[in-house]
Amino acid sequence: MSEHDVPDGAGQAFSRIYNRRLVFELLHQNGPLSRVDIAQRVGLKPQTISGITRELLDQGLIREAGRSTGLRGQPQTYLAPNPEAGYAIGIHVDRGRISAVLGDLLLNIVARVDWSGDTSDPVATMSVIVGMVGQLMTGSGVKQEGLWGLGLVLPTLNADKYEVEMRMPGWEKWRGFDPVTDLADRLKIPVLMENDATAAAVGTLLHQSGGSMRNFVLVYIGYGIGAGIVADAMPMKGVHGNAGEFGLLPAPGGKGVIDDLLSLHAIAQQLEVPVKELTPEILSELHRRRDTRLMHWLEDAAATLRYLVSIMETAFDPETVLLGGALPETILSALVERSYPLLPSLCAIRERDLPRFSVVELADGPVIGGMSLPIFVNTRSDFRHLYIRHLTASDERPFDHR
Repeated sequence: MSEHDVPDGAGQAFSRIYNRRLVFELLHQNGPLSRVDIAQRVGLKPQTISGITRELLDQGLIREAGRSTGLRGQPQTYLAPNPEAGYAIGIHVDRGRISAVLGDLLLNIVARVDWSGDTSDPVATMSVIVGMVGQLMTGSGVKQEGLWGLGLVLPTLNADKYEVEMRMPGWEKWRGFDPVTDLADRLKIPVLMENDATAAAVGTLLHQSGGSMRNFVLVYIGYGIGAGIVADAMPMKGVHGNAGEFGLLPAPGGKGVIDDLLSLHAIAQQLEVPVKELTPEILSELHRRRDTRLMHWLEDAAATLRYLVSIMETAFDPETVLLGGALPETILSALVERSYPLLPSLCAIRERDLPRFSVVELADGPVIGGMSLPIFVNTRSDFRHLYIRHLTASDERPFDHR
């Protein structure tokens, strides 16, 4: 992009904000960089870069991160984002438990709170979340004005707009409830909402070392089953935000849907116990003892996963398919092992950098992904358009006016 002089006052103000965004977003995604590096990458004049970086330094949005040594010419000062310039909160609401984390601008977790109890009533649950947010901020010393937003992660809940009735036991009272508006009104901060599968995929995308994976599908097993789809380093959300709801597909053999076979509810039915009793600890112990009923479920679930992976590979041609969710890692690993050999697919190439199907490495994907949303929505223009309807009708960002 080249720099243009805009005579109109409003145009000049917009140009200033836009150039400031270019510099800050570049540093957030690729810093540390020198002023020379920045000028070359964004196509602005050196004096413009000098003025913008001086302003960002004065406002504490960026910081100096060392100087070049051993190079010809004058030493260059490297600039990087200031981790304390902004914070975000991630909230993952699951049945009977809530996880909350607070992270800085570079997504380092600075505080965490976990809670167990009844989450069936949305109003009461919102009150619990408000209290947890207060604990996070008190424990970390972060002020409200330093928060860029909150990412709220929930299962895909019932909605009256769908022609097909979709029941999720334990969430009946949430039907028609608007948690985004309720929580935003209570906390007076921007709130974004995402389902657990897509949030886990976003968390995995942004926290992988080296950022090597840009196309993958993350299968998430919870009270239902869904998938977070990442295409060219972007979460695929679909027109109504429901991309990846594979649990509604017909099950192999034509009996019911995949949700009936691959979910905590399916395990509860196999074990003949209430689903609320299936804590990770109990499931781990059952698997350690090789409980016969759980082993039967594992065999059936693995066969269903083998079928589902083939669908995902055919539809999206991903680098890999990952498995995560509310199950213990030992059970997730057992499911992956029992899924092999996978069905024939064009993804079955001889030389691969990644296995076709494996367990996701980021254990707390949904809550970490929730925490990531407000930061990356405001520092990556390609992320922002996916979520801007949750924020405001404007395109203003927290660092535009400091």
